[in-house]
Amino acid sequence: MAQDPLAIPAPGSPVAAAFLRHAGITPRAPSVALLEQAARAFSALPFENLTKVIRLHEEGAPERARRGPAQVLEDHLRLGTGGTCFSLTALFLHIVRALGFSAEPVLADRPYGPDTHSALLVVLDGRPHLVDPGYLVFTPVPVPAKEETRIATPFNDMVLTPSPRGTLDLATCQSQVRKHRMTFKLPGADPAEFLRAWHASFSWDMMRYPLLTRVTGGVQRYLQKHRFQERRREGAAHRALAPEDLAATIAREFAVAPAVVARALDILHRKESLHA
Repeated sequence: MAQDPLAIPAPGSPVAAAFLRHAGITPRAPSVALLEQAARAFSALPFENLTKVIRLHEEGAPERARRGPAQVLEDHLRLGTGGTCFSLTALFLHIVRALGFSAEPVLADRPYGPDTHSALLVVLDGRPHLVDPGYLVFTPVPVPAKEETRIATPFNDMVLTPSPRGTLDLATCQSQVRKHRMTFKLPGADPAEFLRAWHASFSWDMMRYPLLTRVTGGVQRYLQKHRFQERRREGAAHRALAPEDLAATIAREFAVAPAVVARALDILHRKESLHA
């Protein structure tokens, strides 16, 4: 039976120890500074669905295909890979709990469906803070009780707005255009809900094409299908990639091992041929 990816880590977690060693972080008493340091280091893991595509192809079923915290970290250290929101959330949840923080996963509804995103809530000074590795929110943000909170990033603004229903809306603002992105369902998700949503994600449309995003040097790099985008605060530059340039661009811009990129693109190409 597969291990529970949301299990509370045992003392001396080897996964957390390996992450801290790689990041050059010295363990100490839980604090805002420690959480921010861990989150900054965690931002090196890209959001990518290539590993998910490969695992589903090899294992055939979501319950076997999902990667737990140990494997996600091991794959990153060897291959530069990351994961999608569920596997990234599960790994960072493991790490912050191992550091002594109280934390829980949280699910969010996006415009295209319920429970289609995940993040985590970490308690700091008695107040929940949002950290969202899948949506590139690595600085812990206090969950607002009444008034909206605006978060400035190098490439846009994010706005968190609480509602009387006990939910939290996230919108982005770019060039004075505000767009609703998701609604987090507070106070958090139980493990069964989280796993159910994670398993359902293996059948989403995004499993039919490459999808990656990463922030480096204050620039958000984003790739969907054959469209590559670089987003800065002043705007975004888009370009369409020729099929022969796709693999090299992914490996270069997202620092993922070329062998992983080639394997995933081959699987996706064959799936596309079957559905043509």
